[in-house]
Amino acid sequence: MAGAAVRAADEVIVRELQPLAYADARAALLDAFVDEGLAPPAVSQFGEMLARTAPDLGHRADFYGEAEIFSFCSAQVSGRMIAEDVRNIALCPMTVALYTLPGRPRTVFLAARPPALQSPSGEFARALLRRIVERTVDNAGQRR
Repeated sequence: MAGAAVRAADEVIVRELQPLAYADARAALLDAFVDEGLAPPAVSQFGEMLARTAPDLGHRADFYGEAEIFSFCSAQVSGRMIAEDVRNIALCPMTVALYTLPGRPRTVFLAARPPALQSPSGEFARALLRRIVERTVDNAGQRR
């Protein structure tokens, strides 16, 4: 079932990478950014943040085994979106998330939310995200 597509919501793309260690999935994603000629993404330690704030905010600390959000910009995508409408600045950066669930460390989930722009730049951005997702799946397959 490696690389199987799952729909979490209409606008979110989720792929399962299994069996795969989180570190290998992370490396596969970072390689996909390089393959697309993108600068290294900014990384948010999302799972750690939720675990750290759980005692003060009253939510569970164990939603994820591991969870990171990778934020990135593509000058080609951004330039096209901004040329269509300067307010599209709010759509940058784009993000891809990697996470595992407690008790399932060898199933890594890759999630992305494509921009909802119904325009040529929106399709250009969606195509980039699809390529990043597919490159990650391909790269992950080489790491097994």
